[in-house]
Amino acid sequence: MSTNHNKIRPVYINLFQIRLPVSAISSITHRLAGIYIFFITLPLSMYLLYFSTKSYNDFMVLKDYLNNSTFLSTFVASSFLVFAYHILTGVRHLLQDLHIGESLSASRLSSYLVFCVWFLLSVFVFTRLFT
Repeated sequence: MSTNHNKIRPVYINLFQIRLPVSAISSITHRLAGIYIFFITLPLSMYLLYFSTKSYNDFMVLKDYLNNSTFLSTFVASSFLVFAYHILTGVRHLLQDLHIGESLSASRLSSYLVFCVWFLLSVFVFTRLFT
């Protein structure tokens, strides 16, 4: 086993100076969204489903609480928007697994498309939430 001591390896890498391509940012945020979904959105949706189907009175209490609490309704909407983002990027990755849009330019374009669709969906949800 030989080692090459002539290679110069970076000792300190400043992560704020590295410019990642947009497809890498999309991939990283897809993974982070998956973690958020598993630990936040999934328990939240199970909690909301349990109390909304427990009884009619519990459903009405939950409905009133979501209608009157801006913080909670924004949190629930944001959690489900993260889920929608994860679905959009997941479809993008599945298409790339089928060898559709694997080139660098197509990958960049699909990442921008996912970001734009998710942004428009977010704007739509929050305008419906706050009007």
